[in-house]
Amino acid sequence: MKNFASIFCLYFLCSFSSFASFDFNTNCKSAYEKIISLRFDEGLSLLKTEKTINPSNLIPYYIENYIDFLKLIISEDPVLFNSLKTNKDTRISKIENSDEKESPYYKYCLAEINLQWAFARIKFKEYFNAALEINKAYKLLEENEKEYPDFIPNHKGLGLLHSLIGTIPDEYKWTTKLIGISGTISQGVSELSAILAMALKNDDYAYLKTESIFLLTFIQLNFQSNKDQALILAKYLNDPSYTTLLNNNPLLCYAAASICIKTGSNDKAIKILLARPSGAEYYPFYYLDYLTGVAKLNRLDFDSYKYLYSFLANFKGQNYIKAAYQKLAWYYLLNNNTSKYKEKINYVFTLGGTLVDEDSQALTEAKSNIIPNIRLLKARLLSDGGYYQKAMDTLVEKKPSDFCVSTKDYLEYTYRLGRIYDEWGYDTKAIPYYELTIKNGSAFTYYFAANSSLHLGLIYENLKNNEKAKYYYELCSTMKNTEYKTSINQKAKAGLNRIQ
Repeated sequence: MKNFASIFCLYFLCSFSSFASFDFNTNCKSAYEKIISLRFDEGLSLLKTEKTINPSNLIPYYIENYIDFLKLIISEDPVLFNSLKTNKDTRISKIENSDEKESPYYKYCLAEINLQWAFARIKFKEYFNAALEINKAYKLLEENEKEYPDFIPNHKGLGLLHSLIGTIPDEYKWTTKLIGISGTISQGVSELSAILAMALKNDDYAYLKTESIFLLTFIQLNFQSNKDQALILAKYLNDPSYTTLLNNNPLLCYAAASICIKTGSNDKAIKILLARPSGAEYYPFYYLDYLTGVAKLNRLDFDSYKYLYSFLANFKGQNYIKAAYQKLAWYYLLNNNTSKYKEKINYVFTLGGTLVDEDSQALTEAKSNIIPNIRLLKARLLSDGGYYQKAMDTLVEKKPSDFCVSTKDYLEYTYRLGRIYDEWGYDTKAIPYYELTIKNGSAFTYYFAANSSLHLGLIYENLKNNEKAKYYYELCSTMKNTEYKTSINQKAKAGLNRIQ
């Protein structure tokens, strides 16, 4: 009988160990943290060890997919995209064929893999398959939320989806009905903020700190246009507990530097970017070279061109290529080299894509065949960097009639005064300049009037005057601007969602 019991126990243990499981243990969390820090080889080594020690654990397959996702989002390399495509089905199949479907990680992992591939496909214009994967991911996350309402990681994907859906203009709302998703940006931000709060106080979810801050930064920079909210995120990044994370994580460097630029702390952004971690252990994040070049150009640094050239020499994707050549053209123009300006702006016609607004605007400038007004350009860059006094001095040291030579110049002049006062904290001084820009510029395709309307909406929203805020947010969509239209309209839509 004793032998029988021993054999039974041995059989039971062997059978149990053969079942697939979802064990997000310390080893997996360590691998996750390495991977979110772009130290892929170290993360893979930990996952390899986990597969050897615990071959039934399915969590490593989900984490491995994160590597593919980050590589594709960061590199935008079409050759790499085609070579990694088959990995998705292999991992999905591995999880779907598991025995443990009662774990909250079962649908969560399937949803995350689908969602990651959807965003990767959007980068490479595979929109139909991306829509199918978003639909599948959303349904899985919704089902998981009902079955496991206390499962914190579930809010990450839902928060991101709700935020993105909340910014879609009304004329495209039919697409959300097709994939069955609804939500608002405030709902998504609330969900992601809840994850961050939990990650800060609960060690079990500490591995989600970096990711939740990164996603909140992404939403803030792209959709909210709210400086106060950006400052709230900056507080997280300035916390001493993040110093170590910042020193070892290029994604957090991106988040911190972007927030600094957004909040007028350009010098600090440059400091963060120049001190960012680099070396063979990190996957190359060439966009940070572009961001460094932009930040240095905002400060009118003589060496800003080096970082823009580095980005163009190494990056294999299509986004921000046109914008980088435009910034190089500006650099040469500011240094009184008009022939070099023309040389670089001509590259905008043939290189890079137009998916992001910065690239579209660069192409618009190239097609216009109009060389930017140097004084207005200098004021723009200084203002973007938070050097408001220098920007103002640049504009007011001469009468506008001394340097404005076209209708566009005069429109930009009033717009720049509005933007400088606004960012400087003098809202009431900004309002009349924004209003004048709208009055004189709403019939033109330049972005000055539309963005003036957006920022008037933000000013009145902050003043709790929702009626006027609503008026100016709605006015954005009626403007004829072709420059930055997508991002301006998205931010106006997000504003309407907030006040409603």
